[in-house]
Amino acid sequence: MRSQLCWLGLILIIALAGCSRKGAAPPSPSQSGTPQRTFRFAIIPKQLDNPVFNYAKMGALGAAAKLGNVEIYWNAPETNDEAKQAQIFETYVRQKVDGIAVSCVNAEIMRRVIDKAVEQGIPVVTWDSDSPKSKRQAFFGMDDYEAGKTIGEELAKLIDGKGKVAILSGVQGAQNLTMRIQGVQDALKAYPNIRIVTTVYCNDDATRAESLINSVMQQHPDLAGWAMVGGWPLFTKTGLSGIKPGVTKVVAVDPLEGNPWTWIEKGYVQVCIGQKVFDWGAKSVEMLYNLAQGKGIPQADEKGFVNSGLDIVVPDRTKFKDPSRYISLEDYKKMFEQRKQEAQGIEAKQ
Repeated sequence: MRSQLCWLGLILIIALAGCSRKGAAPPSPSQSGTPQRTFRFAIIPKQLDNPVFNYAKMGALGAAAKLGNVEIYWNAPETNDEAKQAQIFETYVRQKVDGIAVSCVNAEIMRRVIDKAVEQGIPVVTWDSDSPKSKRQAFFGMDDYEAGKTIGEELAKLIDGKGKVAILSGVQGAQNLTMRIQGVQDALKAYPNIRIVTTVYCNDDATRAESLINSVMQQHPDLAGWAMVGGWPLFTKTGLSGIKPGVTKVVAVDPLEGNPWTWIEKGYVQVCIGQKVFDWGAKSVEMLYNLAQGKGIPQADEKGFVNSGLDIVVPDRTKFKDPSRYISLEDYKKMFEQRKQEAQGIEAKQ
């Protein structure tokens, strides 16, 4: 009996040591004594050089660590490249991973490779940016059209329902950004004294976003506000320097740590829409885990949409007429740091 206990203790030590070295624990015995299968999931963001996707990676790794028998493979083009993203996706199909979650640069280009994967029995979900006409089993993200409407409505309130506004977007043709722009436009139709003077596209490049902002401000020095359907210029130290804080109002997306928080604190950004960036990864892993075991996704509607919801982040919510609608930046920071801690010490593969 003592010998058997020693052997059991040794097995437990080896299993724990393996868990500390990798992003997922090695197979551990189930109650029936049969080793658990290790699932390999590929998570593909739009690009690697956009900091917003780092938090999706943290969320995916945190979820994998909790499940214990999941390995995460993380890869994408360095910059926005729709053809290269499709190639990376196809690489994982050839490797016969157990599931793929992707944020699509181009919905139509990804449709072909997604359908091919599903036809070969590989579960596929999308997150952040969907390919709605594909055979993917689910999409996790905020309702981009409603998010766009929220951006438009908040901007209209900030500028008292009148003045010139501009829209800043990223990649032309990206499903999520297209829907947000439509939402902004539809929301502002309710205000006859607001005029959209231009919509500019930075191709998800923060430096280009800054250049476009400066150019528009020179052409329209009396611009009342910006509707930014992404957070690109917020990620740099000078991205919004061409805007007079508080004079030209800004509603943006992605109140991430670092520079975005600084822009909000300094009064350059009055409202910032917070996406569930950690859950992009965490929920994708959970959905793939269910699908790989032949289970469904109960949260999804008839179109496979799982609505993440959103946060409306402001410097101080007590200064708004309906404070329950908003979350103050300081409270958002605390939540953000808590989610980061869940993925500490975990690594991904390629």
